[in-house]
Amino acid sequence: MPSRICSRLARIVASLVLVVASVTTRAQSQEAGPQSNTTGLLVGVLLNGNSIDSDELDDANTGGGFSAQLGWGFTPMFTILAGVSGARMNDDPDDFVLVHFDLLGRFNFRSGEHAFVPFLEVGTSARIAGQDDAIVTVGGSPQTVDLEMAGGAFTFGGGFHYFVAPTVALGANLQISTGDFTTVEIDNVEVEGLELEATSTRLNLGLTWYPMR
Repeated sequence: MPSRICSRLARIVASLVLVVASVTTRAQSQEAGPQSNTTGLLVGVLLNGNSIDSDELDDANTGGGFSAQLGWGFTPMFTILAGVSGARMNDDPDDFVLVHFDLLGRFNFRSGEHAFVPFLEVGTSARIAGQDDAIVTVGGSPQTVDLEMAGGAFTFGGGFHYFVAPTVALGANLQISTGDFTTVEIDNVEVEGLELEATSTRLNLGLTWYPMR
C-alpha cells in the first residue's frame, strides 16, 4: 500500500514538473519573440532641447520646445519621416523662435526580437527663425534689429528606441542641422546678398506609436 501511494505521488510530482516546465518554456518563448516593430505607420511626440550657433549672432541661443513626427517604415530597417519642431530660445522678453521642418530617412540597425533599436537619420530641413531686438553684426559693427530669416539645412543624427510594448517605444535622438539662412529680413526689409550660416542642434526625448502592429 505505501508503495502504491509513493508511486502515485511520484507520478503527480512528475506531472506537475512537466506542467511547470511547459509553462516556463512557453513564457520564455514569448519573451524571446518579437519585441519591436518598425514597419508601417508611426506617430511620434517628443520634447526637445535646442541650441543654435552662428558667427553673425553675438549671443548663443538655447531653449526648449516640442516635436511631432509622422513616418512610414517601408522595411524593418528603413523609414521615411516628416517632422516639425518648434522651440522658444532664451527665457527673456526678447524670445528667439526657431522652427524646423524635416524630411529624413531613418536607418534602423535592429528590429524583430530586439526591444532596443538604435538608428541613424539623414535628410534635409527648412528652418525659420525670428527675434525682436536681435544683435546682428553687419559690416563689422553690431546692430539691434528685428530679425526674421529662413533657409535650408542638411540634417543628420542618431538615437534609439526602446520598445516597452510591440507598438509603443520610448526614444531619444540627437539631430544636427547645418546650412545658411538665405532669406533675411531686418526691420521688415529683405536684405539682398546677406546669408547667415548657422548650426542648430536638437536633443529629442519622447514617445513613438506604431499603430499597425
